[in-house]
Amino acid sequence: MKIRRFFRPSAECVKPWDSLREAAKRMRSGGFSCLPVLVNGEVVGIVTERDLVEAVANTDRTSEAHVVDYMSEGPVTVSLDDDSSVAATRMLAIGCRHLPVMESEKLVGMVSAQDLLLARTEAEGVGAR
Repeated sequence: MKIRRFFRPSAECVKPWDSLREAAKRMRSGGFSCLPVLVNGEVVGIVTERDLVEAVANTDRTSEAHVVDYMSEGPVTVSLDDDSSVAATRMLAIGCRHLPVMESEKLVGMVSAQDLLLARTEAEGVGAR
């Protein structure tokens, strides 16, 4: 199944110089577990809940620490026309749960491991989304 059939359009992102506190607020208000990091429209990283936990564990003050200090740089991506198996393989290879979805080098959304599972069960007629 193609990514375009079940990815989540992304409306929220952060910049590298935003505070981790701001990133956490955006995650909470939007119900996201990660956010793409953009500079001039280019995806330069991704910041996740795990990154926020690491910052708190390191006793960094999230209002003073910046996204760039904890984000993963150069995230692996998928395109709208990639098959779901491509996304799953990439997630497993790098040990992540989210991938930015790109079209013509522009961010159009995110796909998560949960999205892949839901798409699979829907395709098999096991559950509804």
